[in-house]
Amino acid sequence: MTSTSRSYHVRAVLTTGGLWQGSVDELPEVSTTHRSLSQLETRLHRKISETCTEPIELVVEISTGDTEFDAQLARARNLRIQADDLARQAREAAQPLAKRLTGLGVSQRDAGRLLAVSGSLVSALISDK
Repeated sequence: MTSTSRSYHVRAVLTTGGLWQGSVDELPEVSTTHRSLSQLETRLHRKISETCTEPIELVVEISTGDTEFDAQLARARNLRIQADDLARQAREAAQPLAKRLTGLGVSQRDAGRLLAVSGSLVSALISDK
């Protein structure tokens, strides 16, 4: 039996004092403030759990209060996600090549040079199953 979680929408807004003010759309009486976003989420999760018996999931919308800055932050996050995905793809592409190169007797350092990665990464790539 799989239990489904109930989603709650949280708005976290940065205040002028550097604190995060969090409120829950579905439960207007539930709100809290904290200096840390993760602690804010933990506190809100705990408060919601006190009134809810089913598993819960928080969907957090974060705002600094400056829409242009928020857009820049979103762009930076998206670029980071894309970079991580490209790094994963590069590693997947390099792994069989590193194994083939070292299988031909090429040193890990030279294989790394050919693949534009470090020799230690080549070592990790060829030891991965």
